[in-house]
Amino acid sequence: MSHTMVSEENAPLRKFLRPLIKLLRTAYIQGTTVVKLMPSERAIQLYYKFRHKSYDLQWSMDPGYRKGLRKLVELAIEENDRVLDVGCGTGTVTVMAAAKAREVVGIDLSPEMIELAREKAVKKGAANTTLIRSSVEGYRPEQPFDKVISSFMIPHVKPAFRPSIYSCMYAFLKPGGMVGLFGSRGEVCDVYEKRHIVEYNLGSAGFEDIEIFDIYDIYRIALARKPE
Repeated sequence: MSHTMVSEENAPLRKFLRPLIKLLRTAYIQGTTVVKLMPSERAIQLYYKFRHKSYDLQWSMDPGYRKGLRKLVELAIEENDRVLDVGCGTGTVTVMAAAKAREVVGIDLSPEMIELAREKAVKKGAANTTLIRSSVEGYRPEQPFDKVISSFMIPHVKPAFRPSIYSCMYAFLKPGGMVGLFGSRGEVCDVYEKRHIVEYNLGSAGFEDIEIFDIYDIYRIALARKPE
């Protein structure tokens, strides 16, 4: 297993501002603990029905978030890939991936988020995207994908059910395909997974060649391959 750190040392931030930026990012991401109050998929749907329009505004406050998504696309996606975005939300990383991949399918449980994702895909001219309202367990692709990506979806799943989500991602991939995950760190906010838990869940699902990239104080990318 390779543990790689991506730092901000060369980013155009003044050195004396970094502690403040880190403090604000940490406080911001800890707000995600609200998902602990959601007892079911229905509760999650209702939550995003009422706040879907503010979702992009929330994340736009931290440029490190979009940089992290771009890093995910850079590390995981190649030009001829068919990509599945699991829990695509408003489609931010879906359209980023579509600019590089051959085809991208996004699935999400929330119809309101899917509608915003469709609007975003049209606005960005991402004609090679398909957005589908579906749960992870209920999705049945016609053919396997080269890559599966997901950002900030795992914390919405209760820990006991997360292994089944990783197993679904594994099943969605071709032999030799890659999964790429973007989120925060369990060491910062406990609705996310700590490094060793990410590695354990990916390994238990059958993935190999697991790599972890810690970026921008609070964010984390995990990459892993399905064996040939």
